Amino acid sequence: MLRPIVPAKAGEISLDYHMTLEALRSGVANQYHVGSMAQAIYMAMLLNQRGYGSAVPELFRDAEGAILRCRQAGLETGLCVVDHDAYALLGQVLTLFDQQLAAAPVRELIAVNAKLKTLFSAANGHCDGDENTA
Repeated sequence: MLRPIVPAKAGEISLDYHMTLEALRSGVANQYHVGSMAQAIYMAMLLNQRGYGSAVPELFRDAEGAILRCRQAGLETGLCVVDHDAYALLGQVLTLFDQQLAAAPVRELIAVNAKLKTLFSAANGHCDGDENTA
């Protein structure tokens, strides 16, 4: 758990996200792809905050804005596509994430993934544990 993820698995994860970006570029993506790209953005951001990377916060802010615009356009038109600038920006995030996968220990990836799940659950109004029902 102190070592990075094995290179073959890191490559598999990386390929999946890069294929997602290509789907978004080519206009064949759906909301699943948008969510997957959002996950990559937030994973990279959280790993960056933990010292795995030196990206400026604006990279993540701008990437989040791009994927949110893509999501909204997809909801309105049924077409989930990113423009050239968003593609380049998201490509920067994925390049950083590739580097993070190669450097961050598995325990860090697990911790960041757990934090991300907690954040997404809270954002969706779900809580672990007791929920009040009326």
